[in-house]
Amino acid sequence: MSKIKDKIKEKVGAVDNISKFKKFSKLKASYIEYDKFADSNLHEGYFCYNCIYWINASGGKCMLVEDNGPDVLGKVSDVIAPHGCCAGYESNYNKLHDTRSATEAEGVDTEKNKEKVTTADVT
Repeated sequence: MSKIKDKIKEKVGAVDNISKFKKFSKLKASYIEYDKFADSNLHEGYFCYNCIYWINASGGKCMLVEDNGPDVLGKVSDVIAPHGCCAGYESNYNKLHDTRSATEAEGVDTEKNKEKVTTADVT
């Protein structure tokens, strides 16, 4: 019976730790939101929409970045926009499309080439 109680305490402790996690401000996360990308094909490029941390619920949310406050350009939108991006970006390959032509992709092992890409790789 004590093993069950220990497991319950362990799980409650894990949930408590997650709820105490402090998110980054938009400024600290280098979040940026360009209106000119609002109508872009979000399946291509480094957008929050393609990030593993982005959640499309009651306006955009992020598991790492606060949705309120100004971005690096001073814009305040109170959401994490699908066309935004920050320094914590990590690709969600289930949402990204391969934009290469058939001749470019010919003979390429696309699964092998799905390396973990972050904004640190492009900034």
